[in-house]
Amino acid sequence: MVKKGLLTVAFLLVANMGYTEYTGPVADSPRQISVAAAKHLNDGAKISLEGFIIGHLREDYYLFRDESGEIGIEIKADVWSDKQVVPDTYVRIYGELEHESGFIYLEVHRLEISETYPNR
Repeated sequence: MVKKGLLTVAFLLVANMGYTEYTGPVADSPRQISVAAAKHLNDGAKISLEGFIIGHLREDYYLFRDESGEIGIEIKADVWSDKQVVPDTYVRIYGELEHESGFIYLEVHRLEISETYPNR
């Protein structure tokens, strides 16, 4: 009877391990770079930027700025996910660089509002 109880406890512990979630860095996660550095990368490069969304250009296109410069970004409605962002909200964006008709912009796949801002 004791063995059966121990086996049940062991099974429950192992079964519950499937519900944990890893929240650390991912091996192939986009690298964090500056806007200036992003402009020198190839089409399709997956990157992460930190800074501010400072303006709405048209439709899903916005202007993003960090301490090194500005770049256009595209953010579809599903990426916003009810986040409230104003020009002084410090954000981290993840996406893929796009080169079209001589323009470079970042197609944003994920947007996070950062709780901390360096030097502020």
